[in-house]
Amino acid sequence: MWVVAIIAAVAVAGWFAVSCSPGGSQAERPVSEEEAALLAGMRVKNLDAAPVALRMSLPVDGETLTVEGYLDWQVPMVYARVPDGAGGYGLVQAVPGLIASRADDEAAFDEVRVPADGWTTRAMLSGAGSSLETTLDILVSSLFTLTAEEADDPAQLAEDAVWREEGVIDGEAVDSFRAPIMVETEQRPAEGAAPEALYSLDGEGNLRRFQVNTGAESLSAADFLREVAFDPAGLVPIDLLGGPRLDPVAVDEDLAETIAHVRSENWTASSEVELTVPVGDDQVATGSGSVDWRTMTAYLHVSDASGQRLLLARPGGFATLAAEDGELPETPPTEGWEVHRLGDEDVAESFGAVESLVYRLLEMAAEEPEDEGQVAETASLLRTDGTADEPVYVVEFPVNGDAEAEPGRSAYRYHLAGERLAEVEMMTYYGVASAEVSYEDYEMVAVPWEVEEQIG
Repeated sequence: MWVVAIIAAVAVAGWFAVSCSPGGSQAERPVSEEEAALLAGMRVKNLDAAPVALRMSLPVDGETLTVEGYLDWQVPMVYARVPDGAGGYGLVQAVPGLIASRADDEAAFDEVRVPADGWTTRAMLSGAGSSLETTLDILVSSLFTLTAEEADDPAQLAEDAVWREEGVIDGEAVDSFRAPIMVETEQRPAEGAAPEALYSLDGEGNLRRFQVNTGAESLSAADFLREVAFDPAGLVPIDLLGGPRLDPVAVDEDLAETIAHVRSENWTASSEVELTVPVGDDQVATGSGSVDWRTMTAYLHVSDASGQRLLLARPGGFATLAAEDGELPETPPTEGWEVHRLGDEDVAESFGAVESLVYRLLEMAAEEPEDEGQVAETASLLRTDGTADEPVYVVEFPVNGDAEAEPGRSAYRYHLAGERLAEVEMMTYYGVASAEVSYEDYEMVAVPWEVEEQIG
């Protein structure tokens, strides 16, 4: 979906009105067979390439801003330090469809290191709040179209692409081509011509510059500084953007056995819980409290842009109570709760990402283990975190009739440490929500009887 959105955005920006005519370059001509083949292999070549330093040029409000950054082709992810228009800077990190921002940390950026905290997320394009953010969103999203697992069709490019001019970029001789933005067939516009971009390639087929119209008088550009050496180990997406790269594989017998018993191990357990949930553009809700699978009760203190509230949830519904103190009372207050039964027609109006994650936590208990054979067929190991001695397995598997999804595309994923559940992650429109679990024996929460009789 993000590819379709970015193609539409570039088309709306009006590429065809900007620097497209032969008068804007040396005399344009059709590409040769060799040039078409070079263009066709560019995106596959990028996918296999090491992370690269970037220099982006953004035309914004009559001036051109220079943005330094880094691109990991394989995640894909962009990490950049962006002028804020008031003499300062901020850090941004982007993956397809999402962009995160935080206050500047020049030292971390110089070390090619992503700070772990202080970030908020927003949806690309729809969440942009300024012309700078819109311009950055279009260019960065366009960069994510520059990789592919298979070569593009050289015959099609021979028809659609034109050679524009020769040039030199960072000391390397290049040829510049005008061509439609290259995407997979199923992601191309259903009607009309695809928006175009300029691709400048060196003699080896390496992309040295990419230019696209973002709606200004001149084109936005990204130069790929392939000779700049740096350690890419710190280029890791933050947790709100999904964390390190996923590489889904089938689970082995031992891991299948662990997954099969994860929920049944929780049947008589209770745990502390810490929530981090992106709930809107640049808005992150946080929560802390407990989940008690013995009584199927979650009890938390939640903070977000609208204030603080207490949250009680059981299988039949949930209840909220406005709070002013930042602490979770040991015993829930007896009065003032607003109750929402899950069967009520209007419950969706009050049921958001926080509630969705809380209910998934409640579902992480079962009286009996799962069938190990079925788990082996349906579960995937997405990556392994932690250490060799204390690995943390990030997995996905269907729970209670979850919709089928390709490996790595499930709405939920689970971190398993020491054969127990350590964290639940949930994909949302604004990023990845997290519930960290820390097992501890709790006294059962005394749910007020007026609430209990309505939510179970």
